[in-house]
Amino acid sequence: MNGKAAYLDTSAFLKLIVKERESTALRRFLVRWPERTSAVLLRTEAVRALRRAGYDSQVGAARRLLGTMSLIRLDEPLLDRASELEPREMRSLDAVHLGAALTIGSDLGVLVTYDQRLGGAARNLGISVSSPS
Repeated sequence: MNGKAAYLDTSAFLKLIVKERESTALRRFLVRWPERTSAVLLRTEAVRALRRAGYDSQVGAARRLLGTMSLIRLDEPLLDRASELEPREMRSLDAVHLGAALTIGSDLGVLVTYDQRLGGAARNLGISVSSPS
């Protein structure tokens, strides 16, 4: 896919909020991808993950960053498609992220994830995947 948008799953998004080993490389990589998108599901996943890990003070930063992204609404066709994606062992929320990324079509340039299962499923569908480190 030769699109202009970078789709970020939760594993990538959180590295932009909480400093991790890959955070700097991810920020550098995303300079080439000013159009960033994800599923609206990211709003819930990110805030819950931050709170669960004790990063309550970073919730505001996460919400501000979410406000700069294009978030894909979850509708019945997207959820139905996600339920049919392979492999069958893929976790439900990963399938929703992959289904959302697929709705972008030719505008999708790269799916950014640090989740090997999601990355593998995306590659099997011909999606370019990156995990900058």
